[in-house]
Amino acid sequence: MDESTFREQVKSQGYSEPQLIDRPANFCNEEHTHDFSASGLVIAGELSVVSNSTTTICRSGDTFSLASGIPHHEQYGPEGAQFLVARR
Repeated sequence: MDESTFREQVKSQGYSEPQLIDRPANFCNEEHTHDFSASGLVIAGELSVVSNSTTTICRSGDTFSLASGIPHHEQYGPEGAQFLVARR
């Protein structure tokens, strides 16, 4: 998916304006939850979203979503990752 289409899609679904996030190479955060749902688009690099026994690997052009309250953590690839994320 391209950035323009992603922005139109999340706007029509009631999400906030997407924010650009930049994460360093090989970064991994601790398991956590959010009090919001998130929808994202990977611009560059690689991002894995790990929840329960499921791992979703996203690369440039891939989208991901995560419902509110789901325990998860993210792992970033050897080049890090740059992605857009919108919340609702």
